Amino acid sequence: MSKKILIIGNTARAYSLAKFLSKNNQVFVAPGSPTIAEFATLVDLRENSEILEFVMENGIDLTIPVIFNAGIVELFNNNNQKIFAPSQNASKIIFDKSLMKKVLYKLRIPTPKFGIFEKPNMVMDYIKNLKNPFVIKTNEPSSAVVLTSQKEAKTIVDSIFSQQIQKVLIEDYVWGTPFAFYAVTDGYKALPIGSSILYKHSLEGDGGQLTSGMGACSPNFKLSIEHEYFLMDNVIYPTLDYLEIEGNPYTGIFGVHGIITENGVLQILGYNAFMQDADCAAVLECIDADLYPLFEACIIGSFSDEFEFINQKDISAVSIVLTCKNKENDENIINGLDMLDEDTIVSFAPTVIKNRYLEYEAQTGSVMVLTSVANTNAKAAQKVYEEAANIDFQGISFRKDICRPIIRL
Repeated sequence: MSKKILIIGNTARAYSLAKFLSKNNQVFVAPGSPTIAEFATLVDLRENSEILEFVMENGIDLTIPVIFNAGIVELFNNNNQKIFAPSQNASKIIFDKSLMKKVLYKLRIPTPKFGIFEKPNMVMDYIKNLKNPFVIKTNEPSSAVVLTSQKEAKTIVDSIFSQQIQKVLIEDYVWGTPFAFYAVTDGYKALPIGSSILYKHSLEGDGGQLTSGMGACSPNFKLSIEHEYFLMDNVIYPTLDYLEIEGNPYTGIFGVHGIITENGVLQILGYNAFMQDADCAAVLECIDADLYPLFEACIIGSFSDEFEFINQKDISAVSIVLTCKNKENDENIINGLDMLDEDTIVSFAPTVIKNRYLEYEAQTGSVMVLTSVANTNAKAAQKVYEEAANIDFQGISFRKDICRPIIRL
């Protein structure tokens, strides 16, 4: 039976989730983006009180925020409305990187060596004894920067503290295969829902700076069954137990991202509150389950009784992020969309618009995520790159080695 679902967000992952759920449900998105209106209903809601009023007046069965929205979970719970997301207090472990690293250390979860500092001179003293490269992070989104020298670091550190940012996290850089691993949880029980190789470097060979994601491959073929057991038993459950003891049980998608080192050891870099823009469509395409009853069970307390596992399709999905580097004029038309196969999944970034001639226009930055599915990773990768060859706009750029052997530069 079709359900009414409200998704809160305007990111590429909001687009991916809305498109996925709209196959069998009536989907609303707030605030959404113009391209989402092709398969979902946009509602211009900004304040939490407005969102709650809309939900109650329109009989919305489930609300899913895919971006952090302070206080909305508590507001919905107080008004007996179903919302699938962690509370504000439970979310702190996701968005406060210093707290996150302290929890990883406290729970003895393997994580790269780190230091947390509140003054620039303390940062520079710590860096003197580090091997290159290393990573500087703050709580700002996509703030991680890989550095290879103290001279580079001083410029970045001075810039960070000039913005009144109070804490800086310095972390050893770890070489290996990046991974993201996702579980659905009601705060007490958790079940794996998918994994990916999440490519965050901007250039081929894992060169350039770290981004929110340039592509993904799902499932992560380098993440073994033993790795998954380790993540569930030694990372996810200890963290959920910690949050429950602190009085902040976590409901929602709980993601772990890290590195599989060359000798097969997992190093945990942090947590995520949902899939990411670059891997959301790929992970969703591999799930062989109806998400609504799964999410609802976590909210109403029947998750432990109703679900023992989440089925996965025997397929592979590969995504690449197409970006616009240099937009030379105001009308940067995206050509070739009509040449894509029907089964190619397109997830637009919120900056993409339709002009008066119903043509899609690209803006500087992320433009779209292309996702292809096949019975092997190699075939899915080949297919998505063949599809990408059809797309053209000014300044188009994307990594050419997603889900392919990486030659480190």
